[in-house]
Parts: sequence; structure tokens; C-alpha cells
Amino acid sequence: MADETRTGTRIQSVSRAAQLLMLIASLPESERSVNRMAAELGTSVPTVYHLLNTLVDAKLLTRDERKQYRFGLAMEVLSVAYAQQTVPPPELVAPLRRIIEDTGESAYLTAWRTGNPVVLAHLSGTHAVQVTNLRPGYRGVANARASGKVLLAFAEPDDRERYLAMHPLTAVTDRTITDPDVFAKELAQVVRNGYATEVEEFSAGVACIAVPVWRNGMLMGCYTVSAPVERYRKQRSDYLAALRDAVAMLDASADGSAADADAGAPVSGGG
Repeated sequence: MADETRTGTRIQSVSRAAQLLMLIASLPESERSVNRMAAELGTSVPTVYHLLNTLVDAKLLTRDERKQYRFGLAMEVLSVAYAQQTVPPPELVAPLRRIIEDTGESAYLTAWRTGNPVVLAHLSGTHAVQVTNLRPGYRGVANARASGKVLLAFAEPDDRERYLAMHPLTAVTDRTITDPDVFAKELAQVVRNGYATEVEEFSAGVACIAVPVWRNGMLMGCYTVSAPVERYRKQRSDYLAALRDAVAMLDASADGSAADADAGAPVSGGG
């Protein structure tokens, strides 16, 4: 074990099992055939069967009477634990540094936690004039925040309705949207644009722009740039480009990690 730690050895079968779980998460239930999974992973059908049977034994997957594979009880335990985790994975935080390098402004990572849009990470910008910063753990007035609009706009309808039923549209400034019909139109516009903005809806003199972060078709959170209104109006397109570059950086990192698991590190048996 000590030698493996020093040399960076990876267990190939574990890597393949992880890739298989990620693949299953990305496929509709009707398309989770063993042949499809083998083709997507570039491995043999017998190998996929071995992996599936092992994951079923571990309760990470189940196999129903129609021979369809679905996530099992152990995956539910992992999912709940992740949803309660307030410290984000470093892979999600690293792009914030890229945003600051590109814009000089403060940047945030926000995600759903326990039914609320919660700030998970914040990095201060480099400009001499900075705006008031939200600290990790903040979870208020999603309707007044660009990040809140993104997470609500792209949430599952039931989750969005549940949140709005429990959290009235509260005014923070005289620009905050509090009319339900107007806010519904605002969220629809966010979906069409692929990003959300707010100008002095949360704090006077401050504007924000946010984009969603997706992985395997699932909403992982959103990145936000916060800036004084004057700079925002001049540089909004640059901020949006920086945010999208950060998401692309995350995608490239994730794809590279998958490739490294197969080819970049020494492999220890268990095919």
C-alpha cells in the first residue's frame, strides 16, 4: 500500500467501475443496455457484466425484473452525504481563480444544498475598488441574486416550486423582483440566455452575472462575477466570456482526469 501511494498506482477495475457509474448517470434508463455501456467504455461485454454485478453486490446499483440497472440504496446514501457537504470539491473551485485572473472581480461558486442555493466558495478580486462580498454559507433571497436565478431557472420544476412556496419573493432593494409573474418570466429568460444577471437587485451599486455549471447533464452549481455597476456595464460581455471559459476549463479538466485514469498512471490489476 505504501509503495502504491508513493508511485501513484491506480486500480484499473475501480477506475472502470467509477466510469461506468458516471456513464449510467448520463444515460436514460431505456438506453442502459450492456452492449451500449460496453461500446461507450470501449471494453468487452463480459467485463461490463462483471463490473455491474460487483456494483449490484455493493448496493450501488440494482437490477429489476426487466433487467434494467438503476442506482441502489448505497448511492442514495452517497447522494445525501454530498448534498450536505459544504466544502466543494477542489475541481469546482479552481476555475474561480481563472475568473479572477481574467476579470479582476470577485467570483463565487453557489450550489443547491439542503434545498437552498448556498454560497460554497468565494475568492476576492484584484481591483482596488471591490464590492461587499458574500461569505461561504450564505443562503438568503435567491430571487435577488444572479446565482439564485440560475439555480432556480435550471432546477427541476418540483424543486423550484417547493423553494418558492417556502421562500416568498422578498424585496432587498427597490429593484428586486417580487411579482411572481414577472419573476417567472425572468427565469424563462435565464433559460433562453443560458445565464442570469442582476443590477442593484441585491445591493445598491453592485451588479452580478452568473452561468450554470453542468456535469453529465446534471446541474452542479453556478459561477458568478460580482462588480460595481459602472464596471459591470462596461465589461459585462467580458465577464460572461470569462465565466463561460471557466466552465469550459472545468469540462476539460474532467475529461483529462478520465483519460489519465486509463492511460496516465501506473495500473494495478483487476481488469
